[in-house]
Amino acid sequence: MKEQLHTIPVNEAFDAGDECPFCYLQRQAEQRIIRYVAGPGASYMEPEVRLATDKAGFCREHMKKLHDYGNTLGAALILQTHYARLLEQFRKDAADFTPPGKKSLLGKRKEGESSDLPRRIRQQSCSCYVCDKIDYNMDRYYHTFCVLTKEAEFRTKVESGKGFCLRHFGELLAAAEERLPNGQYEWFYTTVFPLMERQLVRVKEDLDWLIAKYDYRNASLPWKNSQDALKRAMQKVEGLYPADPAYQMEK
Repeated sequence: MKEQLHTIPVNEAFDAGDECPFCYLQRQAEQRIIRYVAGPGASYMEPEVRLATDKAGFCREHMKKLHDYGNTLGAALILQTHYARLLEQFRKDAADFTPPGKKSLLGKRKEGESSDLPRRIRQQSCSCYVCDKIDYNMDRYYHTFCVLTKEAEFRTKVESGKGFCLRHFGELLAAAEERLPNGQYEWFYTTVFPLMERQLVRVKEDLDWLIAKYDYRNASLPWKNSQDALKRAMQKVEGLYPADPAYQMEK
């Protein structure tokens, strides 16, 4: 299989033996983006980057990871101008805001009296520069997966792998429906569902044995593959690495 620049990360992810290659790719993308935003390259000092982070902001998860990364001055500078933008918008919203009318005896407000401000504030808190960049990268990885399925060597990697987490499996199914070549259509659907079932059963059996090991009657029996079953089961369900330490800037 001839490697190209865009296929290298996907092939490496499938070679890594992870519970989900797309979890592996997403973690790499997330760390790369956090490093780009707040790392030693000081991209946060570039006007176009700061303009984008000011506008999009960061979700709760990535605000925390930006803090954990350890560049206090960089994170403070990023937040300073984003904060100023939010304050300016708040002042404008407060000046334009008209409280909704009182409720009727039936507990309803008249049509047109409800405010759009709560919805816009909720949307604002969900906007995230890092999430947007991750989504862009993941979309490219799903596309590359669909292209690579024409290669027999790559199909073998998929068949011999550990499947995917449920979160990324859903995204992969959506991408396959839209982008999978007709020649690989039947292979994909006849392969991935049995593969997923086998791998989900494998992790469940490990989780069951982990629980059974807490019974004193099994104390002398081997752990088999169950000692890390909890974190692997969490990954299979939600596509996360619960045991990962905080990603931090190199000192």
